[in-house]
Amino acid sequence: MPYKIGLVGLPNVGKSSLFSFLTKKDWDEIKNYPFATIKPNTGIMLLSDSRLEKLSQFWQSPTVPSLVEIIDIAGLIKGAAEGLGLGNEFLSHIREVDLICHVCRCFPEKEIIHVEKTVDPIRDLEIIQLELILADLQQVEKRLKKLKIRDEKSQKEKEILQFVQEKLEKEIPLSQLVFSEEENKIVKSCNFLTNKPVFLLANYSGKTAEFQNLEKYAQTKKLDLFPLAVKLETEATELSPLEREAIGWTTATDFSLLTQKIKELLKLKTFFTVGEDEVKSWLAYKTMNAQECAGLIHSDIQKNFIKVRVYNYLDWLQFPSEKELNRAGKIWEKGANYSIQEGDICHFLFGKNRA
Repeated sequence: MPYKIGLVGLPNVGKSSLFSFLTKKDWDEIKNYPFATIKPNTGIMLLSDSRLEKLSQFWQSPTVPSLVEIIDIAGLIKGAAEGLGLGNEFLSHIREVDLICHVCRCFPEKEIIHVEKTVDPIRDLEIIQLELILADLQQVEKRLKKLKIRDEKSQKEKEILQFVQEKLEKEIPLSQLVFSEEENKIVKSCNFLTNKPVFLLANYSGKTAEFQNLEKYAQTKKLDLFPLAVKLETEATELSPLEREAIGWTTATDFSLLTQKIKELLKLKTFFTVGEDEVKSWLAYKTMNAQECAGLIHSDIQKNFIKVRVYNYLDWLQFPSEKELNRAGKIWEKGANYSIQEGDICHFLFGKNRA
């Protein structure tokens, strides 16, 4: 199953337009009023990776890029944690995602209604963050009420939940806290909203004061920020190269930076499989070994794993054929516990009768 990224923000900040752009979907419910989105819309975003294109050119094979699922979640408002604006339902949709993308409106267009009357991305972001904190507080309070102290393990859980409650009451998101491995298991089991990794996407139309303020805020708070002029990018995709040049739109946005950011936040790595039929990129958790990565391709390969024949993309750039790689000693045969590295090109060997 693809990793899920939820687009979160106040109404009319451009989430649905962003969703349409990222997933290449023409969505007929992108409207200029709050709550045009009720049920979350889902689509697939292909992850940009220049390495895949180079491998494809060499092998003369079609590419199969990695992908993530994009979920356009309805706009939240003040009081969402108390159920206002169908808030409880919308918050439940956020619980299902792996990564939160806070969409921050930095464009001043008067024709597009803003529920808070003025454009202020920092205020908007803090409204959403507070609603997520309040939702987490409700959840931890319910869990503490149900928790019965029977042994040392349940006592430990109570202490951790009380610590979490104390931090949330101070409006500190859980993603800013550090937990031990044991503590993290308990916190993860609660699926707290503020414990999910997050990045900001500035939907802007130029270096406005609103955008610059958000940029400084993100640096101060150590939050990841990706700027994107959604409206201009969407319009540019409909123009020819000559038309783009005529309006001065000559520099394409580097979406590989967005891919890199998504991978960092979800703690993922990319490996490749290559051949005459296709060249494909795969996403795996950084902790996964060779046998576990083989299971992403097919469960039978994981079950009957023998070894992996592997070389790295960076070595391939220097020695662009298996013959040259072999001569340079850059091809290895590794066992099940080998930790697949970022950019490894893998050929998994397996046997039908392997236990």
